[in-house]
Amino acid sequence: MIRNEEKLIGPGVEKISSRRYSFPMTRFLVTIFFATLAVFSIPGPATAQQQEPRALGTFTDWLAYSWIENGNKVCYMLSRPLKSTPQGVNRDDIYIMVTFRPKSKSKEEVSHIPGYPYMDKSTVDVLIGNRKFVLATNNEVAWVPEGGSDEKLINAMRSGSKMVVKGKSQRGTLTVDSYSLQGFTAAYQQIRKSCT
Repeated sequence: MIRNEEKLIGPGVEKISSRRYSFPMTRFLVTIFFATLAVFSIPGPATAQQQEPRALGTFTDWLAYSWIENGNKVCYMLSRPLKSTPQGVNRDDIYIMVTFRPKSKSKEEVSHIPGYPYMDKSTVDVLIGNRKFVLATNNEVAWVPEGGSDEKLINAMRSGSKMVVKGKSQRGTLTVDSYSLQGFTAAYQQIRKSCT
């Protein structure tokens, strides 16, 4: 089960910048952060003009939402880790997210937010069963690099039961986040259905 739903989107997403994460995607993550604050009634800078995300459902360990951005519907799903090590390390909110933007060139994007800035020019290992994927990093986000395939990673997530994400912080701390993939396929089907 997902714990602390009110903390699904953590501070720091406004710092995300990379060639892969264009301005619209960065703005999307920032807007989702503020809107999530409003949805769960946490004091924050959300305003009445900002539309709240619409919940599409809870699917075991995954939550799905839709969002209207510049008149286009965007859907996303996310989950928090069931276990993170080392314990006692100062981190903001940690989550994995799959965004489906049917009007975008790269329709599906997987991103991992570790709750800290990654070590400069580092990579992140994603392990699903006996399969390994390498993600690129930029500040506080990891994503499938240019030339990679979000689709391959998503297919592995659909067929797996758990996923382990290993990354290194700016301070050199190796972190390991373990996610459940229970409910992933149902949440994925829901965002595809809702945004098609």
